[in-house]
Amino acid sequence: MMENQSPFMLMPSEIRLAVYHLLLNDKNHKTFEIRNEDPEVYQRHDAPTRTSYRVLGRDLVRQSRPTTYHLITETDLHTSIMGVNRKIYEETSHLLYGGHTFSFGRDIEAIVPFFSDLAQQTKPLIHKISLVKQGSVYSRDFDRCEWSNMCEVLKNDMQIGSLKLVVEGGRPSLGWDGLPEYSVTDFKTLASVRYEALEWVWELLSVKGIQRLEVSSEIHHCPPSHSTAMEFFAAFSASIEKGFADFLQSEMVLARI
Repeated sequence: MMENQSPFMLMPSEIRLAVYHLLLNDKNHKTFEIRNEDPEVYQRHDAPTRTSYRVLGRDLVRQSRPTTYHLITETDLHTSIMGVNRKIYEETSHLLYGGHTFSFGRDIEAIVPFFSDLAQQTKPLIHKISLVKQGSVYSRDFDRCEWSNMCEVLKNDMQIGSLKLVVEGGRPSLGWDGLPEYSVTDFKTLASVRYEALEWVWELLSVKGIQRLEVSSEIHHCPPSHSTAMEFFAAFSASIEKGFADFLQSEMVLARI
């Protein structure tokens, strides 16, 4: 980036800020939705500028195909302004990255490439992310690997202060009647023995510095609880917004003095 004392940089900061808002128009969206690009669309790019990675198709074939991430939120962003000089980059980065939640939905494969493509000085500006954790009976080894990689990046390279976590669960046709509902104490006990079905939780607990945590559930139909694993999943699902949410709050959120 070239340093130059242009007339624009001599303007009052309020005027520069107004110009940035015009050029980086988020159309009042405070959340930027980042998703995997359709592999068919990705193949038509002449020279991709973002990190490429592979995703598994969600059909029966489950073919692995290359893609990258992209922004699906409707905006009018003219990011070329950020390359004029270092001062403008610093000012616009705070506006673009620090002022928005970055949501990845179920496409957690996009998280590591997205953060790895950011400039080193930009990463600390992102404080708020949102994502969906697939239910343990729906996820595959590929998903577990991506989750583990994501937690490593959030732990070692980022300074996330706010996390919105949507956890998939399941409800049998007959409901949750007769199933136990796990309390904070129950989850602490499961944590002490590193219960394998919740390995993703123990990995998430390694992420430090969270100041605001919002946990909600997305409940789908699941088969009857004819196995120990399915029974646990159903009982866990009934506990997501109560005992589990309170457990994560107690383990992850910084105590306020």
